[in-house]
Amino acid sequence: MQSKTGGLRYNEDKLQWGLVDFDALESMVRVLMYGTKKYSAYNWKKGLPYVSVTESMLRHIYAFLRGEDIDPESGLPHTGHIMCNAMFLDYYTQHCNDMDDRFTDEKKKPIMKVHSQEDWNIREVGHKSINDFIENEKKKESKTEQEGS
Repeated sequence: MQSKTGGLRYNEDKLQWGLVDFDALESMVRVLMYGTKKYSAYNWKKGLPYVSVTESMLRHIYAFLRGEDIDPESGLPHTGHIMCNAMFLDYYTQHCNDMDDRFTDEKKKPIMKVHSQEDWNIREVGHKSINDFIENEKKKESKTEQEGS
């Protein structure tokens, strides 16, 4: 990218933090602050079982879906608790694989199993962006349709 003044900046494939609405994260930060009082700061980084975190997140999702906006225990929005649990789970899948206690039914074929960031990293698949991946898939479909005609 070149600015009006001629300055250059190469930001291709870098995270676009400007897309995040940081005000929307306030309720998550308030829940984290509540957690420091209830447990301790960064207690969640010690790791928790995946299922426990997922169940907690689901309880907050279901309460929210039932029309309850505020968690009665903490007095904070359920959406903040949902975001915290989602963040915890994402952190654990990247850094605490030993906490994965999900039940695997061997009789059922897995839909998709992702173990780490590297497993789903688009660059590992050879694409620069999700748009490149989608475009390549469209080209494959088009080629298949043409061959079938």
